[in-house]
Amino acid sequence: MKKLFLLTVISLLVIGGAIQAKADSILGLYNTGVNNLGVTLPDNTLGDPHYTLSSVPAGSTNVIAVRTSAGGYPIGPWTGDDTLSAWIGPSNDNMLNGPVGIYTYSSTFNLTGLDPTTALITGLWSTDNEGIDIRINGISTGNSFLDSMSYTSTQPFSITSGFQSGLNTLDFIVQNDGGPTGLRLEMTGTASKIVVPDTNPSAVPEPTSILLLGTGLSVLGLAARRKKAQ
Repeated sequence: MKKLFLLTVISLLVIGGAIQAKADSILGLYNTGVNNLGVTLPDNTLGDPHYTLSSVPAGSTNVIAVRTSAGGYPIGPWTGDDTLSAWIGPSNDNMLNGPVGIYTYSSTFNLTGLDPTTALITGLWSTDNEGIDIRINGISTGNSFLDSMSYTSTQPFSITSGFQSGLNTLDFIVQNDGGPTGLRLEMTGTASKIVVPDTNPSAVPEPTSILLLGTGLSVLGLAARRKKAQ
């Protein structure tokens, strides 16, 4: 009898509490060199709608340019075109040359309505030259691509912590050893959405709530019949 009563209580508590839904895609995560629809931008487009050069060495512009094979070098040693992303770098000249030093590419996304403790971002990045770090909200994620020729291949990365409610900032830190410099990345992310229970008593219950309530009432009815039979 006690076990049946406990099951009923649990069922009713689930109905009244918040229910964590399956993971949803994180909106606002974009590959480099694409528009709001995810379509790659034309070669030599000035500005990336989703990335900024938030820090550059002295003597470099912080205006971003998009580079594809249509513009020639440095695409060739740099990984070639696809339909998912494009290279971006400082628009100091047509070859994206820049002074030696650290370049920080920043992007933001919003986790409003999602549980930051369940968030996960995975992707691939290429850099010229070394990929020093990926930071989320100023915190290192431990991801690096410490190869002076990292522009010839891609490196996987993942971010599993450091997320916060609301606005989040990603920083991709790139070291330029001289000559052209740039960043290219593709990423996706998921996080669980927390469904807040409806406190409106006149609202129609969701099918799951109806099922749980029915189960609870059935258990109570069965317990009552057994007690009466005794």
